[in-house]
Amino acid sequence: MITDVQLVLFVMVLARVSAFIAFFPLFARKQLPNLVKVGIAGALSFFWYGTMEAQSGLDANAVLNFGILSGALLVSKEILIGLVLSVAIGAFFLPAKIAGSYVGQELGLSLASINDPSSQDSSTLLSKIFETFCILLFFGLNLHHFLILVIHHSFEALTGNTNVLQLPTEELVTLLNRSNDYGFMIIAPAVILFMLTTLGLAFLTKAAPSLNLFSVGMPVRIGLGIFALFIFCPIVFGAVQTYLYRVQEDIEHILTQL
Repeated sequence: MITDVQLVLFVMVLARVSAFIAFFPLFARKQLPNLVKVGIAGALSFFWYGTMEAQSGLDANAVLNFGILSGALLVSKEILIGLVLSVAIGAFFLPAKIAGSYVGQELGLSLASINDPSSQDSSTLLSKIFETFCILLFFGLNLHHFLILVIHHSFEALTGNTNVLQLPTEELVTLLNRSNDYGFMIIAPAVILFMLTTLGLAFLTKAAPSLNLFSVGMPVRIGLGIFALFIFCPIVFGAVQTYLYRVQEDIEHILTQL
């Protein structure tokens, strides 16, 4: 016989896990059917239900005194926690996407942006290549195990009478801000080459204005950019791995604040 307490606890777990599945970049893609998302959310909710039941501190009297407003606030709190978790763990893929977008912009490929069928935004081809490699590396390094551990830790640390105003939002904003720096550092060797190419063309144009070297500047930049991607490919993708671990350390630091 399912009691009222067990039903409320399961709804709380389902709300947090469903919000995480809905907003996490890997699960939020349109190619993943909604039925599969519902199945994943339900299976994970059953998986973590025991942890919530052991640490929630709810009793039958408290559940019976729940009103509509109290229940809505309780579910909203769980949805907010799931959203924060999805944003935090989604930071794994931001540096690589930012690096690809920067290279696409420098090569003039941002004008040929494609509509991403998996999301609502448009992105360049290079940003999709970088992001896809980052996702493959994410699973190759077994960081999806870390994802499960983060959610499990949230059920251990953020249960019962958790004050959502005490969530480490400042650390989360700092993590997202660092993703910009990480993305720039991933592609730093190619960025230096782009800068030297631009300076060289500028000096040559200044020295010989009649040659009009900037008219051929774009093909030169594209050719050197593709050459740089081939030459620095091991360094760039090695940097992606390094900053995946760096983001993991940042998320672990956030978890210590819970």
